[in-house]
Amino acid sequence: MMSESRIISLMNARVKQALAVLLMAGLLGCSQKNESQEDDSGEGYPLVGEILSVLQDEGLLEVRHEEIAGYMPAMTMRFKVAPGDMKNAKPGQKIRARLIRDGEGGFALVKIWPIDEEAAKDLEKFNDRLQKQAKELDSGRYYGEGDQSPDFALLDQFGKTVTSDRLKGKPFFLNFIFTRCTDAQMCPLSTSKMAQLQLMVKESGLDASFVSITLDPEFDTPGILRNYADAYGIDGSNYHFVTGPKSAVRDLVRSFGVTSMDNVDTIMHSLATVLIDENGAIIKRSEKSAWTTLEFLEALKKSQE
Repeated sequence: MMSESRIISLMNARVKQALAVLLMAGLLGCSQKNESQEDDSGEGYPLVGEILSVLQDEGLLEVRHEEIAGYMPAMTMRFKVAPGDMKNAKPGQKIRARLIRDGEGGFALVKIWPIDEEAAKDLEKFNDRLQKQAKELDSGRYYGEGDQSPDFALLDQFGKTVTSDRLKGKPFFLNFIFTRCTDAQMCPLSTSKMAQLQLMVKESGLDASFVSITLDPEFDTPGILRNYADAYGIDGSNYHFVTGPKSAVRDLVRSFGVTSMDNVDTIMHSLATVLIDENGAIIKRSEKSAWTTLEFLEALKKSQE
């Protein structure tokens, strides 16, 4: 088992490295005023199409898209996309995105979301339940230790559906972050500690999942979240960075007692890190940025006794 000082040193190094990678990738320092996945406003034009081929070496997707009213007829084109979107892309996958002009005069796709009817049904079913649960909470109350955690369904960094039901059966850690957060003591530190906790859980021979919910679903698409996870070197086999409808994220923020407010070019927010057992009950909660990996590891061990 690594010492606490070694853990802190590793976390600080990861924060610095991840921030540098994200800055180089252009993921930080942008305005928060971007459209959500439900919004057809914003830069570029809304595009709906099907991926025909993934040209990894060229960094291009070949997409057959529908007519873009008033701008472009239906046709097959090749588009530049970000690394995370390239990794998620699969031939035959239907998508919606924003078509923009790149810096070289060509075309690129941003804000890429998968179109999946089954996923859409899960999102609607679970998040309707979440909305009802959030409305039943008294003013100022949130889910804390001893409560059953609320239902939800969101999409992870691979574009796969993650639901509260599917997470049951083993414990999972949950927190809230957003990829463009530049305060080293907030999201970057929280993500570094969750990544370290993931390693410690594995070294201890325990089994748990990890979920980080974005506070910025307007910007944090599955592809953006995959870039973020990769920048931290996180193993995605049991760690889900999730995004989805703004309404669902808003209900989860309220349900877990997190405050979140858009403020010019950032999001001002509080913290909540929780451990949820295999049956969906919250067994540990911290609202401090100074929470330690060791205290949550011990809580996990205790729950398995």
